[in-house]
Amino acid sequence: MIIRASEIEMVNGRRPYDLGGRQIVTKHFVTRVTGSDNPFKPHQHAQPELWFLIDGIATVSLDGVEHTVGAGDLIVIDPQVEHGLRSESQATWICLG
Repeated sequence: MIIRASEIEMVNGRRPYDLGGRQIVTKHFVTRVTGSDNPFKPHQHAQPELWFLIDGIATVSLDGVEHTVGAGDLIVIDPQVEHGLRSESQATWICLG
């Protein structure tokens, strides 16, 4: 699921991202920089993840379907969904999972 920052109204300096009732247990917090020379190759695993794009533009693959994402977008990855991220320029993002 892609939650686009541009579609969420900011109220009093707050932008609430609706996770649809999902609970994410965080076992790791990682910041990453992905560019054309180091794509994050598609893979899958049993734990859910949240990816938050800090800056740049990237292409996210979720079960083989590609989505263009930009700064402020949140990617919600359910268990066993194959996922990967690449950028032709550079994208900085956070992974919680």
